[in-house]
Amino acid sequence: MKKYILALGLVLSVGAHAFEVSGDHFKGKFKIDSMTVGENEVTVNASSAAADVGQYGKVYVSYTFTQNPYIPGSGTWKGHGRGMSPDGQLQAGILMGVWKRDGSVFHMKSVDSVTDGINYVEGTMDVLTGDIDLDIYAVK
Repeated sequence: MKKYILALGLVLSVGAHAFEVSGDHFKGKFKIDSMTVGENEVTVNASSAAADVGQYGKVYVSYTFTQNPYIPGSGTWKGHGRGMSPDGQLQAGILMGVWKRDGSVFHMKSVDSVTDGINYVEGTMDVLTGDIDLDIYAVK
């Protein structure tokens, strides 16, 4: 019996850190440009301040947030992004993720299909300040 309890403890302690992300990544800093409010969803349009979002350059994104009716303060989102790199390359992405709200801050996680592969993205969006701060990891 002690062996089973020890094994369960080991599995739970490993599982608690299973979604910790590390490795090479770059930052994406955006400002909310506009919000369109619907009955069951909100669409946020945002852009990067400069052409500094990794290889994607100047980036524009649109996120549509939908609340999960069964879990208050959380839900899913989908969106699209377009970027223009400094050397004139157009980049595109289809974005999908989940969110959880804490006050004015939305914590976001997603797996995105982009022109150059797949990215895992996590970060925050503060609807009071208009700031969106993301960490972007290439999935290899």
